[in-house]
Amino acid sequence: MTRIKVDALRIQQQAEQQQDLARRINSTARSTCPHLPTPHRVLMRSGSLQLLKFEPVTESRIKTPLLICYALVNRPWILDLSPQHSMIRSLLAEGIPVYLIDWGYPGRCDRHLTLDDYLTDLLDRCVDKVCTDSDSKSVNLMGVCQGGVFSLCYSLLYPQKVLNLITMVTPVDTSVSRFTLNRLTREIDIKLATQTYGNLPGLLLNELFTALQPMRLGLEKRLAASRQLCADDATVQHYLLMEQWLQDCPDLAGEALHDFIGLFFRDNALMSRQGFKLAGSTLRLKTLSQPLLNIYGKRDQLVPPEASSALKPTLKGKDYSEIIVDAGHIGVLNGGRALKTLPPQIRTWLQEREPA
Repeated sequence: MTRIKVDALRIQQQAEQQQDLARRINSTARSTCPHLPTPHRVLMRSGSLQLLKFEPVTESRIKTPLLICYALVNRPWILDLSPQHSMIRSLLAEGIPVYLIDWGYPGRCDRHLTLDDYLTDLLDRCVDKVCTDSDSKSVNLMGVCQGGVFSLCYSLLYPQKVLNLITMVTPVDTSVSRFTLNRLTREIDIKLATQTYGNLPGLLLNELFTALQPMRLGLEKRLAASRQLCADDATVQHYLLMEQWLQDCPDLAGEALHDFIGLFFRDNALMSRQGFKLAGSTLRLKTLSQPLLNIYGKRDQLVPPEASSALKPTLKGKDYSEIIVDAGHIGVLNGGRALKTLPPQIRTWLQEREPA
């Protein structure tokens, strides 16, 4: 019979290391503030929505304000995760005035909000408020992921209010073969889900995203966690912030979710040559008049690059530019490479289109 050798001293050392690690994690977690650390103030409130204005950090180089329209899924503080990992802070450093729509956490009374309500009421009021606050006739609109779809539609509905349009990791052609999320939603009875829950629970949505990449977001992630948590304090803090953000999934307003999936996932409305009905109008993507900068990730597995790059042939002959980042979905928003390269590129692109 083989004897099991027990090294009591080594076990004690490992236990002490684990206790020390636990203390560091708890200390870091307590000191971590996940709610937009860059100085800002609330410019407008409407229900759970907040319109935020960020304080400038340098002399303005762009007069027209940049309004960021984030997705309803997850929370927008991924764009201002920490002072060291902040797309918003980096844009401010380039002299761009930044405003942000924080959609908040929908309540039970929001279950009947439609896609029209989000575009022609909430988003439109935010645009008007930013214009008033900045004494500007229009905004530069930057839409992120689902917010990019919102921004495309809004720019078609109110072309006079949007000077320039920026889309980031935006699903345009949802029929591409690698768009797993689209195929998955076809297997779900969204109408039944919204009738059952009212607002689709964020926790359920988070499980859906995990199911898209079960190995990468499951076993591989757990195996990598020990390495992350044994690193220096800055790495531990960043890891914990990312985990907090990933779990911070608001519920989704039932009626608007049903509208969105039906139009843009199942009908692939943005790619329709005949156009699609929204807010009492027939919209066609090819009629978009604003200069457009399309930013997407080369290694994005949530919104495949070909789903975003479909804008290029659709807007052939228009003022269209694109930046392809060697990163995944979150890496485009928060990765070191993106934070270093994108803000100056965005500033230059906007400067070239700024009115005299």
